[in-house]
Amino acid sequence: MNKKPLISILTPVYNQAPYIEQTIQSVLNQTYQNWEWVILNDGSTDATEEIIKGFKDSRIRYSFQEHAGIAALTHTFNKALAMCNGGFIATLDGDDYWTSNKLDLQINALKDSESILSYGEAWLINRNGKKISYINIPKNAGIAHNAPAGSALKKLLEERACFIINSTVMYKKKALLNIGGFIEGKGLAQDYTSWVRLSIEGKFAPIPACLGYYRKHSHSLTQRIEPTAWFDNETNFLLEFALQNSQKLHALGIYYDEETLRKNWEEMKKYIPYNKAMYMLMNGFFDEAKAEFKIFLDKMPSLKHRFMHLMFIVSALMKYDIVNPATNLKIELTRLLRTKRGEPKKCV
Repeated sequence: MNKKPLISILTPVYNQAPYIEQTIQSVLNQTYQNWEWVILNDGSTDATEEIIKGFKDSRIRYSFQEHAGIAALTHTFNKALAMCNGGFIATLDGDDYWTSNKLDLQINALKDSESILSYGEAWLINRNGKKISYINIPKNAGIAHNAPAGSALKKLLEERACFIINSTVMYKKKALLNIGGFIEGKGLAQDYTSWVRLSIEGKFAPIPACLGYYRKHSHSLTQRIEPTAWFDNETNFLLEFALQNSQKLHALGIYYDEETLRKNWEEMKKYIPYNKAMYMLMNGFFDEAKAEFKIFLDKMPSLKHRFMHLMFIVSALMKYDIVNPATNLKIELTRLLRTKRGEPKKCV
């Protein structure tokens, strides 16, 4: 009988005491059990360490380091990667959690395929676990599968649409090591930069089912970084990536004009206050969300945006989010229609 491949799970964590127990339990509940878990505590000052050490499982390999912070996040991930023994690497953030069949689905999709990376769909939830929206894989099969190699850059680079969620990803370790590990990008996390780089190396294996729950809250990484600076850092990384890998991109039939890219990205930049307002609202910062959306409305006035601003005002008065549930209702109706057409069910 062939031995099941070892999957190394990788989790740097910092001050996630409210959520880490649920994260750990979701791994222990996996139907696929041949895994090891490298948890690297980045100097947490809350009860994170105590909670982790409360779980007695020899497959959990816990380490502690002095706080290195967001600026050194890629280095921290690569430090954890060096501790991994498995041929497959699954990443899981300390405030997210998985569905029970996550590892099973992905190891079956990757182990005997040419694909170098697998990812899936997820629910976006708030700090209390309330569902906000559902994140699907792209409808375009070429983009979703990155087939041929480089196809995903249509979304990842040109449209700056990051359709992959870190806690749903599984890599072939060899593919990661071939590009030098997780890719550094000044002022950025390790995930998006690595997916962009891997997109010119091989195909992806998307799973058209929910693999986990992606939590957004006031202390999460993306909420602690000024979004305009993050966007500018992404711009610098992407332009450098296109320049450094121009020969490989050209061999794949991909050509980029910097002036056109910059022009399109400047239009996208106008939507930063919109996204920030939506995240503020889902986390209960009602007055701040209303003010942030007003900044967006002033830049992008339209009848639709004025109506949305009115919904923000009502939400602030009621101290209740009516904007995101309306968006979620639209998604639920779409899912019901898909189910009636006989398409695969998503996550419950």
